[in-house]
Amino acid sequence: MRNNFLVPLFLGTLVLGATSVAFGTVIDFTGGTVTHWDASTGTTNNSAVFQSVDYYTEGGFKLDFIDPVQTTAFTSIVGDYYGAGNDVIHGHWATGVPKYGDLTAIEITKVGGGTFDLNYFILTSNTDTGGAAASGNEQTWIRGWLAGNPTGPAQLLPPDNWGFAGLNPQIFLGSAFDVVDLVQFTVTNTVDCFGMDEFYINEPAPPVIPEPSTLIIWSLLASLGIGLAWWRRRRAA
Repeated sequence: MRNNFLVPLFLGTLVLGATSVAFGTVIDFTGGTVTHWDASTGTTNNSAVFQSVDYYTEGGFKLDFIDPVQTTAFTSIVGDYYGAGNDVIHGHWATGVPKYGDLTAIEITKVGGGTFDLNYFILTSNTDTGGAAASGNEQTWIRGWLAGNPTGPAQLLPPDNWGFAGLNPQIFLGSAFDVVDLVQFTVTNTVDCFGMDEFYINEPAPPVIPEPSTLIIWSLLASLGIGLAWWRRRRAA
């Protein structure tokens, strides 16, 4: 009798526990839904480019372009904007000179509400020079919020040249983004182009990708190791 009681109790606990688990998702901006200012929609497919975007949804999450004017279509873009067969999200801030857009913020929320954990994303553009190299003076920030209160200080993002020709730094986020119901991107000085890709939500961040110079060093070290092993074998013979 005791065993018969414990088995269904254990299985029930597993089911209840499973319902509370936050399953991870990686938002790569492909296969999601674009909603325009006029409420028309489209689906990203690694080739189309959508402008005048009100918000984008994928994997149960919403990325909202905050644009109080909604008159410049170039403000908010989702799709293969860089022409590399890789969809991204890209915006043009109201602080840009020359001003290509009216963006004041980008916000991430869970569709239907609720908390989530943002661990990582890739920065594809963060430049104040309009589709060119960054100056290094860019001040774009990311901040987490919960129930209207900040979960930590705003984190300054590194500058990056426009598009995939830039460094495209990996952005790893800490505990301030573990339990949030809103993530917000804003600027505090002249910034024009801003793009992102690969949001890891409720999903562990991927490994660090070494910079090209680091890869060269590791390659040289590996070659040195192979050479030493060969020399030792010859010496032993």
